[in-house]
Amino acid sequence: MSGEKRRADNGSDTEEQSTSTTVDARPKGSKLVSKQRSQVEYLMKNIDKPIDISTPEKPMLRPPPDIVLNVRGSSAGAGSSDFSIYRDLRRKENLRVKLMESDAAQDSAKDKFIDEIELLKQKDEEKTAKNRAKRQKRKNKNKSVKEK
Repeated sequence: MSGEKRRADNGSDTEEQSTSTTVDARPKGSKLVSKQRSQVEYLMKNIDKPIDISTPEKPMLRPPPDIVLNVRGSSAGAGSSDFSIYRDLRRKENLRVKLMESDAAQDSAKDKFIDEIELLKQKDEEKTAKNRAKRQKRKNKNKSVKEK
């Protein structure tokens, strides 16, 4: 059908013949699919090469400057770009504080987990020692009965 339209538009059969001979065996997909296909093919060519599948690192933010040379305040002479600069600085500082708080929360949760594990191990050790003592007592009692 598309070939007929081309003939009607252009009036020549040469374009129809060239398109019919260059038909690809694979159906045309999106650019993402073809990109993924090429990546997989590349990996399959180098099958002996190890693949690094690591988790993405958390964003590292620079610490705030010790000396702020360009102090911006809310004055009558503030320019039109000052609010945008203030908003950007505030966003960066809030993100930095949020990351610090999440790191602190993760550290405290990790410490709490380690403490719980140690407590459970201690309880298990105590119970095991108690059962060991019972077994030893029974064993000694059985030995004394056999000797008599």
